[in-house]
Amino acid sequence: VPGSHLWTRNGGLPLPITADDFADMDSIQDILSEEEKSAWREVPMRLKKGEAVFHHPLSVHGSYGNNSSRPRRVAVVNYFADGTQTTTSRPLLDGVPSFNEGDKLDGQFFPLVFHPQWKLK
Repeated sequence: VPGSHLWTRNGGLPLPITADDFADMDSIQDILSEEEKSAWREVPMRLKKGEAVFHHPLSVHGSYGNNSSRPRRVAVVNYFADGTQTTTSRPLLDGVPSFNEGDKLDGQFFPLVFHPQWKLK
């Protein structure tokens, strides 16, 4: 939903997750203001093999269930600034070691991929 990354709550916090399992794609509508509802415009991204889509992490986005007999395969890569801290002590992803709230995200699963002082060739 273009522009939805700018929608905030409580003094600038991002929109809350409205369904912990992300199964209810329409639950977001329950928390939107009338202005946000009127600006709501879904833009389908139909990708072919090998294609990718990039979007702001706070953009409202999602995918309805896979009704085909074939698996839906995806890869998700999240980039964030060095020094980003977690706001939860819950596991961030299955199979990834937990952090304590306030810890810097780093290590094997959160590598530094760019530093401004590194020389680009």
